[in-house]
Amino acid sequence: MENRRLFGLMCYVNREMERRNSESLSSFGISGAQLQTLVFVHRSAMQDKKVCQRDVEHELNLRPSSVSTMLANLTSCGYITRNFAEGDARTKFIELTEKGEELCKRNRELMDKCDAIIQDALTEEEQEQFKALLIKIFNHING
Repeated sequence: MENRRLFGLMCYVNREMERRNSESLSSFGISGAQLQTLVFVHRSAMQDKKVCQRDVEHELNLRPSSVSTMLANLTSCGYITRNFAEGDARTKFIELTEKGEELCKRNRELMDKCDAIIQDALTEEEQEQFKALLIKIFNHING
């Protein structure tokens, strides 16, 4: 298969998965970056780590002003709270509300459905090969 065709197929698969995710997210009125933030805060909390705005900036590779606006929106929608750190009025820790936790749970269900679509298309051996190739590509991009 020629490289352009392979690239086109990868783009199509990516767009289709994004479309399905966007349809699900639109009912909650949030963007992909906002969901990434909620998932990051959730994962961190599961590891007993507190998250502040700077952590989100680094995790999502976004400017401070963009993250500030996004966090304000997530707060006003009731997905997170921001509380001052003890002894440091400049640092606010981000925590999920019950509504934010529920959205993370729904996202997990959506991700499981996406995984099932991929797994249904591949044999077990192909799944292992696919995983190894994705890791190889990821390491090459980030290496």
